[in-house]
Amino acid sequence: MILDHLNNAFLYRAIHPRLAVAFEFLQTTDLLALPLGKTVIDGEHLFALIHEYTPKPMELGKFEAHRRYWDVQYVARGVERMGYATLADMTVSERYSPEKDVAFFTGTGQYVLAPQGFFTIFTPTDVHLPGVAADPLVAVRKVVVKVEAA
Repeated sequence: MILDHLNNAFLYRAIHPRLAVAFEFLQTTDLLALPLGKTVIDGEHLFALIHEYTPKPMELGKFEAHRRYWDVQYVARGVERMGYATLADMTVSERYSPEKDVAFFTGTGQYVLAPQGFFTIFTPTDVHLPGVAADPLVAVRKVVVKVEAA
């Protein structure tokens, strides 16, 4: 798991071949003007999901992990907490669904604060719990760029 400000994206471009394109999209697109839903960047290899919501209490969240995609989660407006853990430290509560590219987990993780302008990177070895309410509770607009792992 990585947490950093978008101004520092240049530090992470070489980690994965598609991350440079993902960060270019985040840095050059008017993210507040994008419609909610899916925005295709490079077919199913790279796309963005635009969400707006009020973050939930921690106890209502579910830890999740993906196999096909990395998540680059960028907070375009607001602030939220995000939980994270490694796969080895968690117990599967809902088996992996290839159709939805998600499995759900129980266990204890760590939490970070992701304010406006910051991103997280979750790889397939990271379990994460997004969308947790911070104090104060504010509405969030988040862009999740799905980066195909292969």
